[in-house]
Amino acid sequence: MSKAPPNRAPGTIELEIDTFDLAGDGVARAGRRIYAIPFTIPGERVRVQPAPRPRADGVVPARLIEIVQASPHRRTPGCRHFGPDQPPGVEPCGGCSWQHIAYPEQLRLKTALVTRLLREAVPAAPPARAMLTTTPLDAPWAYRHKVHFVFGTAGGRRPRLVMGHYARGSRRVVEVHECPVHAADGNARAFALRDACVKAGVSAAARGGALKSVAVRVARRTPERMMTVVVADAADRALRAATRRAFDAAGGATALHLNLHPRANAFIFGDVTRRISGPERLRDEVAGASFLISPTAFFQTNVDAGELLVDLVRRALPAGVPVLDLYAGAGLFALPLALAGHDVVAVEQNAAAVADGEASRALNRIPPGRCRWLAATAEHALARVEACDTVVLDPPRDGCSPAVRQRLFAERRPGLAVYVSCNPETLARDLAVAAGQGYTVESLQPVDMFPHTPHVETVAVLRRA
Repeated sequence: MSKAPPNRAPGTIELEIDTFDLAGDGVARAGRRIYAIPFTIPGERVRVQPAPRPRADGVVPARLIEIVQASPHRRTPGCRHFGPDQPPGVEPCGGCSWQHIAYPEQLRLKTALVTRLLREAVPAAPPARAMLTTTPLDAPWAYRHKVHFVFGTAGGRRPRLVMGHYARGSRRVVEVHECPVHAADGNARAFALRDACVKAGVSAAARGGALKSVAVRVARRTPERMMTVVVADAADRALRAATRRAFDAAGGATALHLNLHPRANAFIFGDVTRRISGPERLRDEVAGASFLISPTAFFQTNVDAGELLVDLVRRALPAGVPVLDLYAGAGLFALPLALAGHDVVAVEQNAAAVADGEASRALNRIPPGRCRWLAATAEHALARVEACDTVVLDPPRDGCSPAVRQRLFAERRPGLAVYVSCNPETLARDLAVAAGQGYTVESLQPVDMFPHTPHVETVAVLRRA
């Protein structure tokens, strides 16, 4: 625990970073105060300017002023838009939070986080295995195969259209001119659209115009590309012309879709999508299975890391056993498992994902009896489907609901459960419930899905004692 020395500048204090929080910010303690400081690393001594009042959780946010003693793991960020050293009046991009940390140290910190959270919840849990990653240790870039940018406005009396990412914790658009974590092919198409829209005088939706965002999916193992332009109003002629010019310039196997999203909410897509050109779905391959992916359906952003997850799940299962796949999505696990000889019931409540999964099943020539989709919530499915002794579950960040935890671990009690988590905190909570019902955590394997962020995927293997 560090002690706050006398201020050397009005309103600033010196602190030593002890650890980091789930948002990836460095955490320091001084007396009874806890501070959260972005862009810092455990072990560093820094000068900060605390906010006037703490957050609702009692933690005081603080702005980094000076690095008094730097960590040996500090590195120069790979993107000009990252970090606090921006031009006056420019906010840092909120897309990444750890570009200042050497990548091997990022992996170590994430692995330690998984071990700490799980052992606090389940003391008998094993330590997390060494982190698996799909990007080189010296070049963890271009891993996002789904590229997404938002549009906004910059300037005062003469506003101009800008494209970028949101500032952290806000809906303010930070203009960017590069994004090295994106696939380069996706960036090229998105920036071409921006240039065409600027030339045509298109306005952002926040300024009363039509343009909201653009998503470009870059297939990993096929030449296909899919661009989806999200608009508040599909009748904007200038936007239509600019989109067509950008699309024609892209060439190749690119599909174009228009998504209508008139509401001002936090969702990326609206309810209505129109195909302008090219196929309805993009085709890609993961773990030996072919997938057909709709413009607005969820699919792994980092396809290579998704393939690692599939391989870990597949190796955790005995050969040929029937499998209940909860939160199945478009079949990331269900389809490769069916091709490997398992009979799979895939449970998914999103109708678009179910439709994609069934189309992909047909493309892979998997008999319906080998891989059957059930359009239902996990809660309802566990009350309806036949008993299954092997379960794979991949819930959202909130983890499993109390009803799912009760029905799965207390009532159904499968002999083997493979839990794929994108949130170590909710994973720890859910595995504590399973341990209370007699389950043993056999292994914890973290996978680095998103370099330069504190996010981590974990595959936990549970066996009923």
